[in-house]
Amino acid sequence: MAMQNNQSEIKQYQQEKEERFQQSLFKDQIQNIDSPIQEISNNPDFVKVIIICTFTNETIATKEKIICSENDALSIEKDDVYEQQDLSDCVKKEIVIYIERTFIECSKLLKSNYIEKLDVIKLPICSANGIRIPNEYDIKQFFKLSKIKNNNEEFTKQIHTMDTKHLYGLLISSLVFQDAQIEEALFELFFQNINLENAIKLLLISVQYESKKQHYFYKLIKHLYYFSKGLLKETYDNQLEKIVQNGMKPKQLQIEKPNFIKLITQLHIFKINSTILYPLFKQSESFLFQYYKPVREKKSFTVYRNLDCPEGREQSDFPHLYYLKNRENQTVLVAVQYEMQGDILIFQEYQEKFIKYNDNYLGLIEFKNQGREFIVYDDGYPEYMENNFPQWIGRKKRRMLVFDYFSEKRYDKPRLFDVKCFNVNTNQQDEIITKEPHYDESKGSFTLQLGEIALIPSTRNFILQKKGENNVEQQVYLCHGKQNRHTFHLELHEGISVFQGFCISVVSICSKGSCE
Repeated sequence: MAMQNNQSEIKQYQQEKEERFQQSLFKDQIQNIDSPIQEISNNPDFVKVIIICTFTNETIATKEKIICSENDALSIEKDDVYEQQDLSDCVKKEIVIYIERTFIECSKLLKSNYIEKLDVIKLPICSANGIRIPNEYDIKQFFKLSKIKNNNEEFTKQIHTMDTKHLYGLLISSLVFQDAQIEEALFELFFQNINLENAIKLLLISVQYESKKQHYFYKLIKHLYYFSKGLLKETYDNQLEKIVQNGMKPKQLQIEKPNFIKLITQLHIFKINSTILYPLFKQSESFLFQYYKPVREKKSFTVYRNLDCPEGREQSDFPHLYYLKNRENQTVLVAVQYEMQGDILIFQEYQEKFIKYNDNYLGLIEFKNQGREFIVYDDGYPEYMENNFPQWIGRKKRRMLVFDYFSEKRYDKPRLFDVKCFNVNTNQQDEIITKEPHYDESKGSFTLQLGEIALIPSTRNFILQKKGENNVEQQVYLCHGKQNRHTFHLELHEGISVFQGFCISVVSICSKGSCE
């Protein structure tokens, strides 16, 4: 009987303890959240902010635990950036906070989204399932730190005491509320000890929330793939170098299906749908298009060769550098050759160190058949490596020119050649050929009507025209003429690109046996 009474008392005690615990939780919630919100909502010094997050249907990123044995179950892991949303009920989520009204005057974004009639700020953002959205705590921290951001010492001290999860939340909030000062400070902090996993997370955040840094992170991940596959031989960027030094392994970056980036760490597998990178890929291609697309009107350039060697010894003293300059004497393209019949690399500008596949690399000229044939490629990766790269992380290389000499070397007449010229507008090969020079018996030499394009006689003076009957006037693509020993005039006509014209000029200048 006593034992039953004891058990009854214990049960009653446990029940009361549980009730007190639940009540304390409820009281804490009322005390810490509901009461302040109720008080703030009635405070005229505060304004309501509603952040409306609209999600896309497609899952962009996932994080899974690596299965070590058959008994381990596949599980979706919680993370400081990767976040799965339950979108079964709706595709929108709202975050409601109250901020001091004075912030409105300090922010163009808040001012433009303030609805005076309702006395509320409505801020719509596009979200992707798999990428974290800011929570109430993140946003409150953001506005708290906004007050001290101009006090560099205090602000720096505060962000250095935050853990990684809250730093990511603060970064996302700074992008949502478009505060470039806080954003820059946080990126600088992340860059101090960046690794591959953080780089991927910063890519996701910067792309999803449209940071100006998204272009940089896109190129960074692209070149990390190039480096891990052995194409990029050297690290040319500080952050790229840090990631490699911080333990990046060659097999960490993989591909799953054509369009999934797969990152493998010791404990987890991260999968990122690369379709999120498509707009950045298109922007990158649009920028390069200025070099690869055919010109629409006649353009004149000068090609300089920086050789300082005796006449007749032009195949020595490597490396050879070639510069394409416009009429304003601005450098448009640079080519470098390190050895005889070695690949000639093309870059957007001069660099202290020319590194193939770096950010300025545009393509190469490849020697074939002992210098009788040349193939020009753009900046893409080799075709045989296509399955090693996810979609929208670069692309396979294209043959921009196939350059074939079909006449023997002569010292009184330019070597004749034809060119298959890839047109990026039509995705077709245009066939062009050197115009046959006319033999002038009175002068005892071959001549071409080049006017001021060629100032001195040379086997490097030529006209490229559409392939057809030589005695019929054909569309002209390019005119090339020697000005002095190391300077050449290049005139491009409709149908050929700046990149292609420069490569043809460089090939004609460097081809062994083509001399005056």
